[in-house]
Amino acid sequence: MRRLTIATLMLTCAEAALAQRADDNATTKAEDAFGTSVGNESFGLYNPFSVRGFSPVDAGNVRMEGLYFDQQASPTGRLIGGTTVRVGLSAQNYPFPAPTGIADHSLRKAGSDASFSPVVGLGPYGGWFAEFDAQLPVSDTLSIAGGSGFYRDQTHFGGDPHFFSMSVAPRWQPAEGIEVIPYWSRVRYSSEESEPLMFTGGDYLPPKISRKNFYPQDWTTRTGTNFNYGILGQAPLGDWTLRGGVFRSVNDREKGFANLFTGIQPDGAAQETVVAQRDGKFASTSGEVRLSRSFDEGDRRHSVHLAVRGREQTRRYGGDDVINLGPTVIGVRDPVAKPVFNFGAQSHDRIEQKTGGISYELRWRDIGEFSAGIQKTDYSKSTDTPTGALPTSKDSPWLYNATAAGYLSDSLVVYGGYTRGLEESPRAPDIAVNRNDAPPAIRTEQVDAGIRWAIRPNLRMVAGVFDVSKPFYDLDQANIFTRQGTVRHRGLELSIAGQILPGLTMVAGNVLLDAEVTGEQVDLGLIGPEPVATTKRYTIASLDYRFPNSPFSIDAFAESTGDRVANQANTFVVPPRAVLALGGRYRFKLGDKSATLRAQVGNVFNNYGFGVGGGGLFVYNLPRRFTINLAADL
Repeated sequence: MRRLTIATLMLTCAEAALAQRADDNATTKAEDAFGTSVGNESFGLYNPFSVRGFSPVDAGNVRMEGLYFDQQASPTGRLIGGTTVRVGLSAQNYPFPAPTGIADHSLRKAGSDASFSPVVGLGPYGGWFAEFDAQLPVSDTLSIAGGSGFYRDQTHFGGDPHFFSMSVAPRWQPAEGIEVIPYWSRVRYSSEESEPLMFTGGDYLPPKISRKNFYPQDWTTRTGTNFNYGILGQAPLGDWTLRGGVFRSVNDREKGFANLFTGIQPDGAAQETVVAQRDGKFASTSGEVRLSRSFDEGDRRHSVHLAVRGREQTRRYGGDDVINLGPTVIGVRDPVAKPVFNFGAQSHDRIEQKTGGISYELRWRDIGEFSAGIQKTDYSKSTDTPTGALPTSKDSPWLYNATAAGYLSDSLVVYGGYTRGLEESPRAPDIAVNRNDAPPAIRTEQVDAGIRWAIRPNLRMVAGVFDVSKPFYDLDQANIFTRQGTVRHRGLELSIAGQILPGLTMVAGNVLLDAEVTGEQVDLGLIGPEPVATTKRYTIASLDYRFPNSPFSIDAFAESTGDRVANQANTFVVPPRAVLALGGRYRFKLGDKSATLRAQVGNVFNNYGFGVGGGGLFVYNLPRRFTINLAADL
């Protein structure tokens, strides 16, 4: 049996993300159930916005091709071929891991062959989209990848947003080991309705209403542009390899709205409030330079990484106009003429952070793996508000990490690790008095351990435990988003992935989470010990069966959640919910080119349920939906 090292698994995931569009399949490409995105398909217990109960994006733990990237706007899929969540086992021997996990984007890199990959689709809910990805070799050393996408969506709450995206990424390889990739991408969104946010007047769920019906005001639509551009490169320097990247990420919100329905009664009666927002801008310039060297000593491979990172982030927000439209009934259209908005002065944040670090890795054949790193970071945040400047927040901690894995046999590996980080806290939600405020960076730490068992060469199981601690921010009694104590997430996660029978691939996972808040607010009985919106269990399973000697395959995806805490007193929970999706693929040839027809029905039984957010927010789940798309590699 060939031993699958952790580094091999990471490389396999990265290569899978760059496959041609007709072969996009998150289930068959996933190495585990922790989080994989391939093209338009995403699968896993975790994603860039949710890992072990926290958000890597909010925490500032995003990477572009493994390099530090301060994401303020989500990159388009025309630029990104896939995203992998690095947590637990997949974070072993990953230079400079982070407690909340890492979302690692992979670019769509241009190859040496010309290709054109269109994907067109219908659904869900009657929408449509068309995507076009291409790569063109210009010379022996230069090739260009690019794409565009057109989307006329129909949302589950009745919205009709329009999106247009495009990207271009030349790839220059003038000599062996040298690569330079500048890139530019843009996403324009317009007519994007804001999902209605529901808050009940007591410890009960909102009444059931029609789910594809947009009942807020027609004039509450968002408009804006997201930009991501930068340059990556690498080159050999003697025995060392130099890698680096500079990234610019901009979320330019020209106008936006939050539709709040508060005090909802069992019969649907509520108060309607619109928060009008304008000229918001969240932008960051970030990057990393890394110098790496590896050398062998018998059965041992040593690697050293020296890295310098930095970012300069600016935020413009606030000045919102809060408009109380009075009593209404959720689910019922109650048009009100668009008012003349009275916007106020805005607030401005500025964050500067510089980090230097060194990391060491050891891979010892048939023995195990070990890594350790230390970083020194210098963080500063200043905020100017309409009433004056706030005190500058500064921190300069030492951050460190250590991981180890031992090979007990050809098929069994044990691993463990500790990571300390400085991460961003989530921004205040729309219901908060200080909406969009962002607290200063917080110190966090994580301990995790587990096993990986190669049941067969193409079937693997991972089981682990984790313990993550960080300061806890939530709404106080005056509806101000502020620190409420310390939160600790302890849990057990399980993944099994691979081929269980000829042609049958399974990826399944389960996470059990024990979230606990401690501090004065809990001691005084003002809030309960469990944070709102946490669930104690989340289970997923995906099956993909390819019929022998046939172009057909069928697939199924099921997910189930346990009880979710729905109020700060912990006296009310949302009951468990399970949904099932069924689909299939038909692979065929267009001439000598590959094509795939893909169809899927989501939420087959049209189960009705609610999601829970901070502050007691309720949103209903996605109803039954049908999608069909055609992908080709021409």
